[in-house]
Amino acid sequence: MLKLTSILKLIVLVPWTIIIVVVAVLSILVTLKSRTGMWIAQRIWTPFILFVVGVKMRVSGLENIENGRNYIILANHTSNLDIPMLSAGLPIIFYYVAKKELQRVPFLGWGMMAAGIIFIDRKNKSRAIRSMRIAANKIKNGKNIMIFPEGTFDGSDGLLPFKKGAFHLAMHAQTDLLPVAIVGANTLWPEHSNLKIKAGHVELRIGKPISAQGLTSDKIDTIVLESRQAISDLIKGDE
Repeated sequence: MLKLTSILKLIVLVPWTIIIVVVAVLSILVTLKSRTGMWIAQRIWTPFILFVVGVKMRVSGLENIENGRNYIILANHTSNLDIPMLSAGLPIIFYYVAKKELQRVPFLGWGMMAAGIIFIDRKNKSRAIRSMRIAANKIKNGKNIMIFPEGTFDGSDGLLPFKKGAFHLAMHAQTDLLPVAIVGANTLWPEHSNLKIKAGHVELRIGKPISAQGLTSDKIDTIVLESRQAISDLIKGDE
């Protein structure tokens, strides 16, 4: 029964995604602003995904987001619902740093490129550095960036070690880090499992910003541990 229900949900979500990509690309061409595409994705595309899946989301910690400030958003990576939850739950428009393999996904990858998603090639250091420079420029222009510091989700329990790219970015941009915990999504739509989609309750917990003002390379390891602990505490409910 779960398999049949999942197939029916995908039958709705796949054409919906194609329609949104086409609309977003056309909107970007008209307005000449990638932000238009991101707004459509975050305010129209993702809420409908959560609705079709049957997700009831509770968001806490919104008071930790200060109007007029931009952040590097850090979140744990748990499932296929992570991006829809972050997009629908956070009140700010942001750009993703995503693995380059997503560029090859028909329609979705094209839409991501048009909307200004930053793709990173983790196997090529020079290209990865160039991607982070692009992200830094967006931050300096007042945009928010979202990164999964664990990198690729592997299905294991608990937080994986954090990669340092986001923190070097914070150092260069001198932009505060915003820790966010995704709780419960892994049981509703597990990564790499499109035939196990079910409805349920999830939480998005937003922590207090972690200052990167004055951050230098010799303090990177310390802020990595601080950020990881902050997200771990949020997952446990210790805000």
